[in-house]
Amino acid sequence: MKFSNKLSLAILITGIIVLILSSITISKLSYSSNIKAQLIYTKSIADKVSADIDQLLHEKVKTALTLANTPIIKKSLETSNFFYDNLSDEKRKESIKIFNDKWKSTKDPADEFILKFTDNSVSHFLKNQQTILKDEYGEIFLTNKFGALVASTSRLSTLAHGHKYWWTGAYNNGEGAVFFDDRGYDDSVDGYVLGIVVPIRKGPELVGILKCNLNILGSISKLISGAEDKLIGKFKLIRSGGAVVFEEGVEPLSTQVHDSIFNKLKSKNVKSFIFNDSGEKYLVGFSQIKLTKAEKGYGFGGTFESIDHKKGNKGESWYVICYRQMRVALSPITESIKSFILIGTAIIVILVLVSQLFGRKIAKPLALLDKATEKIGKGDFEYRIDMGQNDEFGNLAHSFNNMASTLQQSTTSIDLLRESEGRYRNIFENIQDVYYEASMDGTILEVSPSIENVSEYKKKEVIGKSLYDFYTDPKEREELLNAILVSEKVANFEITLTDKDGSPHPVELNTTLQRDQKGNPIKLIGSMRDISKRKQLEARLRHSRKMEAIGTLAGGIAHEFNNILTTVIGNTELAIADVPASNPARECLEEIQTASLRAKDVVSQLLGFARKTVFQLMPVRINPIVSETLKLIRASIPTTIEIRQDLSCQSDTVLADTTQIKQVLMNLCANANNAMQEEGGVLDVNLENTTLDETSAAGYEDLGPGNYLKMTVRDTGHGIDPKIIDRIFDPYFTTTSLAEGTGMGLAVVHGIVKHHNGAITVESEPGKGTVFEVLFPLVEAEAEQEAGEPEALPAGNEKILFVDDEPSLVKMAKRMLEMQGYRVEAKGNPVEALEMVRSEPDRFDLVITDMTMPKMTGDKLSKEILGIRPDMPILLCSGYSDRIDADRAAALGIRKYIEKPLDMSEFVVTIRKVLDDEAKVKIQQ
Repeated sequence: MKFSNKLSLAILITGIIVLILSSITISKLSYSSNIKAQLIYTKSIADKVSADIDQLLHEKVKTALTLANTPIIKKSLETSNFFYDNLSDEKRKESIKIFNDKWKSTKDPADEFILKFTDNSVSHFLKNQQTILKDEYGEIFLTNKFGALVASTSRLSTLAHGHKYWWTGAYNNGEGAVFFDDRGYDDSVDGYVLGIVVPIRKGPELVGILKCNLNILGSISKLISGAEDKLIGKFKLIRSGGAVVFEEGVEPLSTQVHDSIFNKLKSKNVKSFIFNDSGEKYLVGFSQIKLTKAEKGYGFGGTFESIDHKKGNKGESWYVICYRQMRVALSPITESIKSFILIGTAIIVILVLVSQLFGRKIAKPLALLDKATEKIGKGDFEYRIDMGQNDEFGNLAHSFNNMASTLQQSTTSIDLLRESEGRYRNIFENIQDVYYEASMDGTILEVSPSIENVSEYKKKEVIGKSLYDFYTDPKEREELLNAILVSEKVANFEITLTDKDGSPHPVELNTTLQRDQKGNPIKLIGSMRDISKRKQLEARLRHSRKMEAIGTLAGGIAHEFNNILTTVIGNTELAIADVPASNPARECLEEIQTASLRAKDVVSQLLGFARKTVFQLMPVRINPIVSETLKLIRASIPTTIEIRQDLSCQSDTVLADTTQIKQVLMNLCANANNAMQEEGGVLDVNLENTTLDETSAAGYEDLGPGNYLKMTVRDTGHGIDPKIIDRIFDPYFTTTSLAEGTGMGLAVVHGIVKHHNGAITVESEPGKGTVFEVLFPLVEAEAEQEAGEPEALPAGNEKILFVDDEPSLVKMAKRMLEMQGYRVEAKGNPVEALEMVRSEPDRFDLVITDMTMPKMTGDKLSKEILGIRPDMPILLCSGYSDRIDADRAAALGIRKYIEKPLDMSEFVVTIRKVLDDEAKVKIQQ
């Protein structure tokens, strides 16, 4: 056999054997490890979705608790419980039974008895919540502590609920617990319902139960459906009994999971496994949703109690199942093996062809080639092969001679290479991001010096150690490895490393898996970037959005309360005017007036927290305000607490509302008092001037460079736990009992400071006290002086049209204005009021209208009236509205915008001024 044939045959046989053995070895080694990794990854996907749903349920509970603890609901419960508390147990049960029987027998939903519960102030408030959170709620209803209905958004089947499983679960023998009523499909809302039942307390006593039926699957479907990435897989939400609660494209509770999956679920030992369905293999992982375990403080379940209750829960918890096609999950390794075989085959074919074509011609000149190689090997780069032949060897000889010439010039090339290496080294040593190389077992092979800027470790302390030793969470390491094995490259992968001092440090990884020529993974190459500052900014943004959402709710509540306060304050003023000082009732009325004004301040605080109120910002000096407030505080805190003050700052004039500044200081000092009440201590209050440059201003939220007044409140109390310090400005967050505080104090402070364009920070260490620092921008304007004594209320005889949908407010205002001599026409319907103006445009001298009314808002009514009579003076009143403020009202042509609750003295003065101004304009014309 010729040499060329022998060479080709040897290459062919050897190549095929090597290719087959390599493919088999790679497949066996990679398959089992990838299956294990993919099973772990599948379980982690299920855990992530489970955690997201658990978080969603927690948020729904928070919303329900916030709704349940509003003043209007607690007031209604106080009234209802008072009625039943005065009855004996036997009469109470009999009374509830009589009401319940009457409720069931009354078929007309418009019956007065039914409307008593479905058309009262509380039911209207609950219906408003349904409107605010559109498509979120089905039925919402409230019972007292005896299970009797207080208010509902719709007609229920019964009035008595104290015997029902969800009610007793939330009542929890008087201790109270959050209960999830997994009702399943419910005809009352024509959909799937999850009832959230929350207890309502007044101090330690449980006073009622609120149930919100949620259209929950809409929210959950956003978390577990619509996945387009086949590597992620699909999801099911199931009950522990096997019924499918949610699967995309399938009717809820119409199917059961496969028996083999259900058996694995019941075993509670297996969390991920391989499932074979009609020849198709799946990777399956499942995770129980934490809140559905009915742990302490929570209950979860349901029964078939109601006649319209279909496919209800039998006391089962919820699980998330993730199932992925194995062939899709393992497709990267399959494709890698196919590519390896294809490339190997192509190489073998090329080698065989080359050996066949050139084998014959290279045999003879081998001796010459061997000699030339020997010469070159000894460093004789001037040796050349004879160039006389004009065949393949001639070409080879020519190439060989070129190689010798190239090697002869290698000294110059080495110098250039060293120069290039120097440039690379300069970049490597000075790069800001951290460059690293690591073996497949995680051993760090190389790292740039910038590692010290990120973790405080020096380069020599890191080389040779395992990369995984620095991961704060082992799960992140597994997720990263799985992601690299699946795609061989990850970008912007966020993990948390542990610094040299033990603190966590977030970084962003960009990593590539490097393979050898056989396709075997050999090492990881990548970079990491410090993202701690970015994370801080993201946390601030999330907190800001949360505060904005809660502020919207607070503004809505304040609007309703302002209407009530206007009626109370106005009628009290009218009554005081009619009752002589000698009458014992006069003192009671004055107490009501004082309490109402305090309630007005509370509403102002609530709007201050919501940052929706109109503060009277003017140049004021802070030093006298702080001094005066500290005198008041001294009388209200124990003598075991020493108050120290240093108010010796050069400049203390800021744009502020005096009442709100007092509120900030009083709330911060109250917080310090709570921290030192047991053992006493020192309360320090200081004022000082400070200047922020661009660098220092970046450390505060929404502050720029400039001059500021810094108010510091320091105590020596027990300090704040680092785990909760980021939450202390959240509304309703408190570490004290409900009897000692509402949790709104620091939230109100935060809202006031932000509205004054300032910033507040807190530093604390358990056992060493707390320091609050508040910064206000300084101004150069002179502080305004206190106003003098008010003049007597002016009177008049003009004709006024008063429009408001609150009958009690209309009645009170009409009487007040008529006492001042005005002729008043009052209307509760804005459409009827518009028709009066349209029929007689010159009948009225002034129109006073509320903003929020049914059928037509105040701004719309004003616009229509001005279209009929452009010179009509209009006063617009509002408890709170996102649609209107003083500037917008003026732009519409409205003469004056007034915020509720109305101070009737100021109200009368404003009316007189508007009418007098109108008279002056007419005289000039």
